[in-house]
Amino acid sequence: MKKLGILTAAGLALPLIAQAALPPQYQRQREMKEIITSPAVEDALQSRPIDSISTTGDDVYTVTAGPCSVTVTIVDGGKRKPAGWAGPRQFDIEVGEGVCASE
Repeated sequence: MKKLGILTAAGLALPLIAQAALPPQYQRQREMKEIITSPAVEDALQSRPIDSISTTGDDVYTVTAGPCSVTVTIVDGGKRKPAGWAGPRQFDIEVGEGVCASE
């Protein structure tokens, strides 16, 4: 009986653990917001307004603005939560060199 109680408690806790991270669509929104508001991205695109953001791989985005583009990579970072705490992924962005074609 004691074993059944432990298994039941573990089964009830498992969905709570699985729901700790943000759903992918909300995590993606956080990443895109960080990209859009980044001064480094703005500098790489020569202050042109962003036309599009597309994913080119896991945690890799290509941002275009007119004839310019830049690769932005999402990397784990920020302050880590203590063991046992849950929440959205903590990340930083790495902005590559902007490339602008001649107009």
